[in-house]
Amino acid sequence: MLTGYKLKEKVNLFAPKMAAVGHRYRLAILYLLAHGELPLHEIVADIDQPQNLVAHHIAILLKNGWVGKRKERRETYYFLKDHAFFELFRMLVDTPFYRNVILRRLK
Repeated sequence: MLTGYKLKEKVNLFAPKMAAVGHRYRLAILYLLAHGELPLHEIVADIDQPQNLVAHHIAILLKNGWVGKRKERRETYYFLKDHAFFELFRMLVDTPFYRNVILRRLK
């Protein structure tokens, strides 16, 4: 078990990525994108918030590696980056919780 400086060091690596999903609109965006990639206008319509606000939240998710984007003609499509979801598991990999709960459920 890590404590003191080593614990702070480990947590500091993961804090920005976890903070990036700590907002209801960003969680809603992740939920929508879990169903498949979407263009910005569809995300805006589903969340029912102004486009500039949705774009702001998507930018945070992009910056922190939760979401990727691809251009197709004049449209930008957003999608989930699957490796981002393993970050939480990576933080917990040296814990009994990970070994006893997470690994058991993955089997």
